[in-house]
Amino acid sequence: MYTVKLMNEYIHGPLWVYGNEGCETDYPLIDSDNILQNLNEEAATLYDSFYDFDVGDEPCVFDDEGYKAAFPKMKELIEKIKQRLNEINDGSFTVEDYITNQKFD
Repeated sequence: MYTVKLMNEYIHGPLWVYGNEGCETDYPLIDSDNILQNLNEEAATLYDSFYDFDVGDEPCVFDDEGYKAAFPKMKELIEKIKQRLNEINDGSFTVEDYITNQKFD
């Protein structure tokens, strides 16, 4: 049984597949779905846009306020990803969402 974890990470996108050996790099059911891959790319592009490099004395800065403002769009994309995962799920994976329930101070 696989677990699809939805977690944002720079350059990767929110889709992470875990099997018995840990994080999987090849899972055809997910990797071959163009709709899912396009949604993952859109979410990755949005998330990556909040990183800025070589700002002042910092090598990398994340724009927390910008992310908070754009969170409704991110949440919409994650909901679409979850919907598509439900459509293609053949019973071989479960989904864990670590994004849509984020709380901001």
